[in-house]
Amino acid sequence: MKRLFNTGLVSAIALEYLKFSSKIVRDIMEILIGKLGVKLDDSKMEGLQGIKKVNFNYYPACPNPELTVGVGRHSDMGTITVLLQDDIGGLYVKMEEENDAGKGEWLEIPPTPGALVVNVGDALEV
Repeated sequence: MKRLFNTGLVSAIALEYLKFSSKIVRDIMEILIGKLGVKLDDSKMEGLQGIKKVNFNYYPACPNPELTVGVGRHSDMGTITVLLQDDIGGLYVKMEEENDAGKGEWLEIPPTPGALVVNVGDALEV
């Protein structure tokens, strides 16, 4: 079976990305928690960050998009999710308050290619 990519190179890139993104997530968390008037030492911050992982989800353009499934509607179980958007879209948010979309409805977020979207995960919700 022919490989479509160099696994060693992909692993090295993923590890470098994990190191870089972990710093960004920690900075974001320190700002959010600081705004609540809370100061955490390093061990508590590491515990709050929890397991660090990188997911690569790639969905090539489909000639029949109505037949695609993707990841599906879900909440993010971790602390913070940083999503690099492309031009394909597919990001939805669940509306918690009554508005034009309606309470509890899922609203599609128009993609902004190259934008970083920061989602507060279940572990950080207050």
